[in-house]
Amino acid sequence: MKLGFLISALFSFSGLVFSQNPCPNLPAVNYGGKIYNTVQIGTQCWLKENLDIGTMIPVNQDGSNNGSIEKYCYNNDINNCNVYGGLYQWNEAMQYASTPGSKGICPTGWHIPTIEEFQSLANMVQNDGNALKAIGQGTGNGSGTNTSGFSALLSGYRGNDGQSYYIGSHSRFWGSIENITFGANIIHLYYNVGNIGFGDGYKEFGYSVRCVNDINITSVFEELNQNQIPEGYSISQNYPNPFNPNTLIKYSIPKFCHVTIKLFDLLGKEILLLIDEDKNPGNYEIYINGKDFASGIYYYKINAGEFLQSKKMVLLK
Repeated sequence: MKLGFLISALFSFSGLVFSQNPCPNLPAVNYGGKIYNTVQIGTQCWLKENLDIGTMIPVNQDGSNNGSIEKYCYNNDINNCNVYGGLYQWNEAMQYASTPGSKGICPTGWHIPTIEEFQSLANMVQNDGNALKAIGQGTGNGSGTNTSGFSALLSGYRGNDGQSYYIGSHSRFWGSIENITFGANIIHLYYNVGNIGFGDGYKEFGYSVRCVNDINITSVFEELNQNQIPEGYSISQNYPNPFNPNTLIKYSIPKFCHVTIKLFDLLGKEILLLIDEDKNPGNYEIYINGKDFASGIYYYKINAGEFLQSKKMVLLK
């Protein structure tokens, strides 16, 4: 059987690689008249869409420090900005600052990522660029899985010759570190390559901007868990049950321990390891998407300290 489960844990702060959840208490941001969703990846909070803020200028024209945010739309088509976000020269994205982690054109409370934040993002997804790409982006070894929820689109870029290049094939994101007088750090994703590329880009190029929140989520999780330490172990019946294709399992841990949660088929064969890590006291959730899984009866089993329990779940299509 083909496994297609996408798993996330909400109140965990020891291993949140593929959460796909909005950031705690901040599911979306209204900025410049547009709504940007958020996604929690590890202890970072990212905007889920590329920025599309500012006034469009012709692709063959350089931006200027005139007090107005200036963006490029691929091939001078505003519809490309609506889908892929704007493309920005580095100085414009940074709003003519050079301090690492500057707010730039990001909303208040957000900033242009540093290279360390990009590296942390890459580490969280084990340098899997496909985990950052939206489903349907890329092909072959570069096909997007979006298991991180980052939902990157291959938006192309504006070259320093004033032309638009490689929409559907490349995506490059500005960082806030000025490495040389004419360049700054970027990460890039390719349509046929599965890893995340790091490098430098000429400041005159127009690349995408993805903002990261100023606050590290770890402290938020610690506060939530401290205020909601459960009295005992428990694991809920998944809801809804039967389900198609999404369901939710909640479980509680009263003290630090190692937790495993496994999924078994009707014959008792282990088919998926959901959780296998140390957990601090707290309340947790696992979201499961079984769209690529066969209909039938399954069992999930938790082993946490002295706590051992299993429950039945039913997928009906």
